[in-house]
Amino acid sequence: MMDRLFDWLEGLPRFGVLRYNLYRMWLLAQGFVPEYRDLEVFFIAGSKGKGTTGTALASILDQAGVPTGLVTSPHLFSVTERIALGGTCIGEEVLARILAQVRADLPALPEEYGPWLYGEVLLVAALLWFRERGARALVLEAGLGGRLDAGNFFRRPLATCITNVTLEHRGILGSTLEEIAGEKAGIIKPGTPLVTAAQGEALAVVKKRARLLAAPVWAYPADFYWREEGGRARLVLPGMETWLERKAATPAEKIDWALAARLAAFHPQVDPQAIGRGLALAPRLPGRFEVVPGEPVFVLDVAHTPEAVANLLAALEGHFPGQRIAFVAGFLADKEGTVMLGLMMAVGRPVYHAPLRHPRSLLWQDCPLGIPVPSVREGIKRAAAQASVVCVTGSFAAVKEAREYLEGAPSAAGYCH
Repeated sequence: MMDRLFDWLEGLPRFGVLRYNLYRMWLLAQGFVPEYRDLEVFFIAGSKGKGTTGTALASILDQAGVPTGLVTSPHLFSVTERIALGGTCIGEEVLARILAQVRADLPALPEEYGPWLYGEVLLVAALLWFRERGARALVLEAGLGGRLDAGNFFRRPLATCITNVTLEHRGILGSTLEEIAGEKAGIIKPGTPLVTAAQGEALAVVKKRARLLAAPVWAYPADFYWREEGGRARLVLPGMETWLERKAATPAEKIDWALAARLAAFHPQVDPQAIGRGLALAPRLPGRFEVVPGEPVFVLDVAHTPEAVANLLAALEGHFPGQRIAFVAGFLADKEGTVMLGLMMAVGRPVYHAPLRHPRSLLWQDCPLGIPVPSVREGIKRAAAQASVVCVTGSFAAVKEAREYLEGAPSAAGYCH
């Protein structure tokens, strides 16, 4: 029964193509959990860093004594990784029970609206579980874009966040940085604070939208920033400062933690001590500069944009100076594989280019850079014989295959914080 429910969920379409609008999500929430209006919501969009920002924010709120539900995406092994409260992911049996309830009571949609979507059903299931567990706050990561993401139906969030904007999902969100930024800026609400690390043209688009809605903007690093003092980092927030007692794994993670702290400061129950404790205890998501010790050391990172790969390379240099590092990279066909491989190859290390067990895998003949290998597994074997550090990157799919090879497919609980 449980497997059939999960198969049903996985069979739902990810995107709407027929008159998609947020009325659909409102209809679901109104019917299943009308108390959703009572939640103190933080809604996070952006091209990169949403999961890290959201996880850190939820940790801060938990440390402040605010029971907080967290919804992230995507997952590596189990959909249960996407829904957590108080540091614990939803169990498979609990999720199956709630999915059965949702499936049985789904209202009919007019034919022109198309079927219910994966993200809509999963979000309402999460809200039902959070209601059972007495959540007060909700930290919600947009799955794609922002303007038409299911989570954007919340009309009065406590604060919103656009982590950054890069040229990603151009076939869906637009063809230019300006168009993509416009989709993400669709989460901005009238008079509601917005926190962002967007830069340049994207920041200009975001600020223009915020001005139209009288939404105050807090931009990193102009309005809040880290300052190094005595070997420690001090986060300077207007009227509130805290020390970072934990080393960030990557430069991007440090920015994401700053965004989380700035968001948390809008909650009246949060103080500098809660921010400090929350950042110190925030779990790292799997596949985000995940270090697996041994000989060789493995670093698993889901970086799948040029910006994310540049961040990964900087982190590798900082953590493993002078060591021989080999890369195993696998990409999806709609990503900038040529650019990312070029960045890796520019540092002069062996780079193995592997196809993925994924229908949208980028094949070597379509991007003939790096050393071709028949699989991620084979790339790992060759890299491990040559280097003291092996980095597997390029996609969630590549990291998943690496995990399966290194450990066997772990249980979902191993990825829940």
